[in-house]
Amino acid sequence: MDRRMDAMALYEEACRRDDGHAGHYNRNVRVESCDGPVMVRIPTAGAESMDLSLWPEPALLEAIRPYVGAAPQLLHAQTDPPFQIHEFIDGRSLDERCPAGTPLPDRVLDDVGELFGRLLRVPSGKLPAAPADWPEDGDTAGFATALLTLVRTVRAAGGPATQQLYAELGVPADPCALLAVRAGALRARPFRLLHADLHRGNMITDDLRTVFLDWELALWGDPVYDLADHLHKMSYLPGEAARVRDRWQRAAPADCLAGWVDGLDFYLGYERMKSAVVDTVRWARLIAAATTVEVRGSLAGELAAKYAAARLHWEPAGPVPTTDAIERAALRWTHSLPRLTTRGRRGGSGGTS
Repeated sequence: MDRRMDAMALYEEACRRDDGHAGHYNRNVRVESCDGPVMVRIPTAGAESMDLSLWPEPALLEAIRPYVGAAPQLLHAQTDPPFQIHEFIDGRSLDERCPAGTPLPDRVLDDVGELFGRLLRVPSGKLPAAPADWPEDGDTAGFATALLTLVRTVRAAGGPATQQLYAELGVPADPCALLAVRAGALRARPFRLLHADLHRGNMITDDLRTVFLDWELALWGDPVYDLADHLHKMSYLPGEAARVRDRWQRAAPADCLAGWVDGLDFYLGYERMKSAVVDTVRWARLIAAATTVEVRGSLAGELAAKYAAARLHWEPAGPVPTTDAIERAALRWTHSLPRLTTRGRRGGSGGTS
């Protein structure tokens, strides 16, 4: 960081501001520094953990800087108080320029393929050390089990009212049972660096390039998972999804391609199942906070669609609840809580499907 830049002054200004973009885990505020605009990134207090994470984001950004040019440059980071300062990326997020259901420029698809190629070749020795209990390199089944354990933890969290909400909406007590059986049959593949949160809101693009944001959920794991997570969250048009798969396949080293088609099918099922579990509580909050009948019905319809996609991957696979049933359950649940909190990000971990 430029020595003239007063990091604490920029942080304090960002704290006073009520604008910026609030994600699930961080709030990002554009602030003017002596050298131009920068992005101050502040952790969201009390954010519920819905995803795996391995490393502090600043350490990861510093590690990948020589290998991934399409990530924002870290200018400053500290832990007390916790915040980061990133370079400001000019442009618009992809979900603003090309929302789901609209075609993407070929250049953006090429940029995604280029990013995958670079991630697949970041040397493991240049990354921060993974936790001691993390699966060993190549233990694909162990990596998949870690993902499933996360969802089981989310499903089991919350008091009796939350457990009743899940039960009313047909979410099994163990939504991972069927996928856990399949996890043991996954082919071994060498681990690679994964972004693990590549969706339209985390991509800033202009006419020349695409920059990929939000690296706090990056993982060291099965490279096929990064492709599946991306496809799930992007809601590509059919032809676009096929082109991204092709770009990933051409970018991947040969040893990452063992059994990759079956692995992709497994992880896509995982993402659909996870989305339904994680977004049960998130969407219930949004439904209860909706100010019109139309918005409430639309949100309930979105959650019903998530259950329809997930029920193929859990048992018992009961009927998909109606939108009316979802609305009633969400309202009963929120009324049973001490107070209603509506903070939550649509999309992100649960994707947009």
